[in-house]
Amino acid sequence: MSDQQVQSGKSTEGMVDYNENSSAQLQLVRLLSPLVRDLVSSMDEPETEFKIVDYGCGPGVNSIEVVKPAIEACLEKFSNSPIVVCHSDQVGNDWNTLFELVEGPTGYTHISKNIRTTAAIGSFYNPVTSAASVSIGTCIFASHWLSQGIQLNSPGTIWFADLQGDARQIVDGIAQNDWTLFLLQRAQELRSGGYLVVGTLGSVPDPSEKNGIAASGRGIYRAIQAVAKAMIDDGLISHESLGSFLFSLWFMTEAEAKYALEQNDDLRDAFEICQINVKPAPIKADDIFKEHIDDPDTYAEKYVGYTQAFADSTLRTQLFSPNCDSAEMLDQLMAEFYSRLARFYEAETSKYACEVWHLVVVLRRK
Repeated sequence: MSDQQVQSGKSTEGMVDYNENSSAQLQLVRLLSPLVRDLVSSMDEPETEFKIVDYGCGPGVNSIEVVKPAIEACLEKFSNSPIVVCHSDQVGNDWNTLFELVEGPTGYTHISKNIRTTAAIGSFYNPVTSAASVSIGTCIFASHWLSQGIQLNSPGTIWFADLQGDARQIVDGIAQNDWTLFLLQRAQELRSGGYLVVGTLGSVPDPSEKNGIAASGRGIYRAIQAVAKAMIDDGLISHESLGSFLFSLWFMTEAEAKYALEQNDDLRDAFEICQINVKPAPIKADDIFKEHIDDPDTYAEKYVGYTQAFADSTLRTQLFSPNCDSAEMLDQLMAEFYSRLARFYEAETSKYACEVWHLVVVLRRK
């Protein structure tokens, strides 16, 4: 399609109050913690150091909680092995907050003097660390973000699950290429016998949906779409800006996650598939803030905070900025959007609830 464009961008940079609004992410981290511990306990001792890499670490809390069980299991089994923890993310990550938490009372550096912490700054679609050096790699709520910002002709939707025709095929192709590339990079970095644990948002078959899948978060993305559409109707943003805006993400089904591992010769040779599945979140799968449903103000506040945490930078730079002549005007437009989103959730409540299905992928390096 001649009117389709792919733009470079870093959709996860500048996340707002992420640590305060990431309860759904922390739930998955805690769900996977026993698995991470068991995997480390099953491994042979490395020749040099035991390296843990958290790919797409974010600002702190969840990254710390996912590497802690790996550290503890390593110390229990390999008491004399030096431990290196590498936190990997984009340059725009809140690194100061991350390392304050790492060194703080809820961090992990106090667990042992044998722990060294490092950072790898850049995209995990590129090499992150040295070849055959990683004992266990984790990637939690990050692999669904695509390698580039996307702008294409997609009127009527702001996310992948409702795309149709050529637009869907384009983004599907980018998503599959990115997943393949992510796995190829990890195949280079994991040592033989090492593990990769990926936990993120997934999709499940649903014949009632236009593309035959129900994707995590479908309510919240459709709420954002509805609020933005109303802002067009009121002359606050242009048809063109919304019609070409798309969140650069893809929540895979189980079949999509397996496809690259089954079809790519290098990946098939590199990895043993231990687990690939998509399941409902163990609690609050149908609404991440269902405990607040009887208090519409709090319910709306929670959804606004959650949206700010994962979407503020993307909305600010890719949707609203083209409609503004100044930074002050952009701030005002963002404030108006969040005010409208709050009123929307106060009125609609659970009609636009955020449902969660977890995609979990566990691979062993041959």
